[in-house]
Amino acid sequence: MMVLSELRRIGGRWTAMAAAAAALAGVLAACGGGTAQVSAFVPQRMIVLGDESSVIVDDGAHNGKKYSVNGLNTSSVRDCLLQPTWVQSLASHYDMVFAECNAAAATPKGFIRAKVGATVEGATTGLDAQIAEQTASGGAIGSTDIFTVMIGANDLIALADRVQAGTLTAADAVTEARRLGSQVAKRVNALLATGARAIVATVPDMGKSPYALALDKQSAGAAERLSTLTFEFNATLRTGIDPGRFDGRNYGLVLADDVVQAMARYPSIYGLTNAVDGVCRVALPDCTSAAADLVEGGSAGGYLWADAKRLAVSAHSQIGTQAVSRATNNPF
Repeated sequence: MMVLSELRRIGGRWTAMAAAAAALAGVLAACGGGTAQVSAFVPQRMIVLGDESSVIVDDGAHNGKKYSVNGLNTSSVRDCLLQPTWVQSLASHYDMVFAECNAAAATPKGFIRAKVGATVEGATTGLDAQIAEQTASGGAIGSTDIFTVMIGANDLIALADRVQAGTLTAADAVTEARRLGSQVAKRVNALLATGARAIVATVPDMGKSPYALALDKQSAGAAERLSTLTFEFNATLRTGIDPGRFDGRNYGLVLADDVVQAMARYPSIYGLTNAVDGVCRVALPDCTSAAADLVEGGSAGGYLWADAKRLAVSAHSQIGTQAVSRATNNPF
């Protein structure tokens, strides 16, 4: 009887360990771990959701402007293909172009629904509005599509401003950040349920932004508070994507917050000379690599931030590389 009891105990332990291992494998797969793709998913379209970090503003000549530092060709003419944003890097991986950056007049298979100034629940710019626009203009997101999401930075800055103004407590701001993160996850779950695949990016750590650092000089602790709001938002976004239904076979997770934290902490490793100031003195999206558009001594690739709130070229490159890695290695 003792032997039988021991066997049952060991069997129960192995069952629990197997279940835990399976759950961990799902998390690792979403973050780019696990085995390579057995049969690579080849999307027919790429739908871009989010805020200005994913926007290209069409200039009327299909040579759009980005909310970062726009690249110049050898003739010092702006070229939207140069210094790509993170979503451009992913689109290039799939040999797709966006209408907003399409001088060669190829058939666009990438569709930017992201909006400048977008907030998670904005009536005209939020995720619901963006998804509705895609459905009305190009057809609903479905099983042959891949979509990207990066949104929440504008929400978090607004929450930090309210705390700074004394109209919202720090505790209530954290509660709201968590709620907003869960709302993004809710939309991601709904889209994944259609069979679509996704690359979901966390919000960059806005507590490292020039905006937050300037706020911190006025009120000590403001930057750390914005980092906390970013962490709480991202945590509920990540855990809110239903692990019982979706894993690395459905989506890849891009840790933009980790990327920014690493670049801010070890700038020289990433070839940066400045991680605390914005490099542009011209308002986005009109800033280019031209010396006249940048602060004295600044370079497009040497600064972490383009302006007080938006990332410059090197950060987009790092985030884009991670996005491509997820698309390549996740078992879609």
